[in-house]
Amino acid sequence: MRRFSALLDGLRLPAQRLREAVDGATGEVRPWWSLVPLGLISVGAIAVMVSRDNSWREEPGLFAGAALLMGAAFLAGLWVVRSRRIPMAALVWILTIGVALNVIGTGLRQSDDIHRYVVEGQQILARQNPYQIPPGDPAATALVPATISERVNHPEMTAIYPPVSLLVEAGVQALLPGLHGFTVLACVVALLAIGLALVLIVRVGVAPGLILAVAWNPVLPIFASGEAHNDIVMAALLLVALVLATVGRSAAAVVTATLAILVKPFAAIALPALLATTCWRRWWLVPVTAIVFYLPFISAGSGLVSSLLTFGGSMHFHGALDPWIRIGAAWIVPPPLVEVAVRLVLLLALAGGLTWLWLRRGSAPLPTLTVRMLGILLLCLPTLHPWYFTAVVVLLPFARSWGLAVWTASAGVYWLHGVRILAIGEWIETPWVTALAHLPAIVLMLVEAFGPLREAKEPGRVPRIGRRLHA
Repeated sequence: MRRFSALLDGLRLPAQRLREAVDGATGEVRPWWSLVPLGLISVGAIAVMVSRDNSWREEPGLFAGAALLMGAAFLAGLWVVRSRRIPMAALVWILTIGVALNVIGTGLRQSDDIHRYVVEGQQILARQNPYQIPPGDPAATALVPATISERVNHPEMTAIYPPVSLLVEAGVQALLPGLHGFTVLACVVALLAIGLALVLIVRVGVAPGLILAVAWNPVLPIFASGEAHNDIVMAALLLVALVLATVGRSAAAVVTATLAILVKPFAAIALPALLATTCWRRWWLVPVTAIVFYLPFISAGSGLVSSLLTFGGSMHFHGALDPWIRIGAAWIVPPPLVEVAVRLVLLLALAGGLTWLWLRRGSAPLPTLTVRMLGILLLCLPTLHPWYFTAVVVLLPFARSWGLAVWTASAGVYWLHGVRILAIGEWIETPWVTALAHLPAIVLMLVEAFGPLREAKEPGRVPRIGRRLHA
């Protein structure tokens, strides 16, 4: 009981403590009223998308333009909060707009992935093993209406995601059968993530105004609350793990981070930093937690990971580095070996990038190290859909990087793939769209890492042009 009380104390965010954090923030006292029109512009942009009867697939130009307008408003707002002290009134406005964006975003059309969530959730409730029975199997299609089973992506593939994700899907189907429950879950968890990020901001000592980096980022209202991707559940669990780590609950933090991994494996990138805070004494909690959740599905054998390995080992779309490595590999190795060569180079780049980051981590706070490691992971993924940014977005206040901010703000560029898809009626990648979505941000991140404009000494402060600043 005493431990539970301590946990509640750590997660509680009293108004007085937030007020102290706002009053104690550094920076010039300058007008913040520009946040008012910027917030309204972002709300207007998402309202336009929601008002359309079509989705981005039918109107890629309009949807991409509206999403990029949201991204521009977000970046302008981020510049405001990073360049001055933000009073409580401004913080309330930032949070109000953040709530509005996510609530309005629930009116967007859901991703096709949600149809798989429904089938797998119903399979769990019917005591079927989704790692053995794919959504296209008659035994699975009999559990849902044809309007859902017919729209499942890759119906021949068994479950891709780890077991906690499947249990979440089953929970949603038990409470709100059908598609809508996933939108409700995603919106609630997105709002919870904003609150958790604010808790972490106060505990780490970052300027509270930087919550705008989470609340106004277009990724959450569009791809979490809107399209209802499960990445937001992983991101929220990762935030809980980091909050627990800051209050000294190391064992609970490791278990929670493992649960995040068991929703989506991307969260594994945070484990080394979390385990290092315990001197690696809690490592055994990771396999034990994983075994507990995989055990009910163990009859699937290798099927537990076969679809995940297929997805990660052969599929590629909209990757940040993958297309350019692929072009180079095609000149050097025989065609049958191109895929192997690309995956090998990406793995080496990931290992090298993480090692370099770990060796120069210094005294960076745990959330800062985590978001940087996530950024390197995303750079090295062969497939990078915009909702993969979710975990980065919820930790963006700690990144101290304009490159990451620009990258996430550019997420709407992805929808421009729809121009060619609409023209030829086939899912296909457009190289110039991929380049536009990633290369400007990558260049900016390289300049931040190796150029004269290094990160500011204090989180939330912007390096001035022509001035050399070091961590």
